[in-house]
Amino acid sequence: MADPYIDPFETKVYGKFTREQMAAVLTGLVPGLDDMIAFAIGAQLAADQAMSDALEREPKPVQVDGPAVLDEARDVIVRFGAHLDSIKGRPVDPKVFFRGEAPSVIARRRLTKLAAALGHIVDELPKHKPAIRDAEHWQSELQDAFAKLSILEKQQRATRVEKVVLGPEVAAAREGWLAVYNANKNLVRGLLGHAGKPELLPLIFDDLAEVHRASGVSDEAPPEGAPAPEA
Repeated sequence: MADPYIDPFETKVYGKFTREQMAAVLTGLVPGLDDMIAFAIGAQLAADQAMSDALEREPKPVQVDGPAVLDEARDVIVRFGAHLDSIKGRPVDPKVFFRGEAPSVIARRRLTKLAAALGHIVDELPKHKPAIRDAEHWQSELQDAFAKLSILEKQQRATRVEKVVLGPEVAAAREGWLAVYNANKNLVRGLLGHAGKPELLPLIFDDLAEVHRASGVSDEAPPEGAPAPEA
């Protein structure tokens, strides 16, 4: 069986390594089975390409400029607070939006708490639009800042998770890749049995090696609490 922690991106590394090693180590070892090795290499190449194509089609996450997004969110919070103070008669109590804290204090919070505070402001604004001058403008600006802040928060969470959950097409491609990889492993195991050299198997399938020769792969399990790789 293949290493259960081969993730979708590692398939590209393992597949290429195996194709190269089958060609270099096995060709001519049992001459009568050279056609079988050529077939195995071709099957692995097709599986590798299908996996690569599926990964290419996977939607890429939106990326934002962290420092700029934080600066924008902090700035709009402080300016909105000043705007509320500037409205004649102060028809809306700022506590509704800032929960009794100064906007400048909220603006200094770390990302998660800043996003929560800005989200609260965005939720409250529609309830008080008639009393707020230029409410449409502020709603648009606050919502835009909150949307970018939410993307940044997800972006930062993703960097703390080693294994990402990918879509069903990638999951299916990975299952197909594993089927070919394991089938080739069985073919090579038989060939090495005929050659009397079963010990060569880990030199061809790097997931079986005690020390990996292929660069960019790992035996580590997904971090605790993270979902098992689906692709």
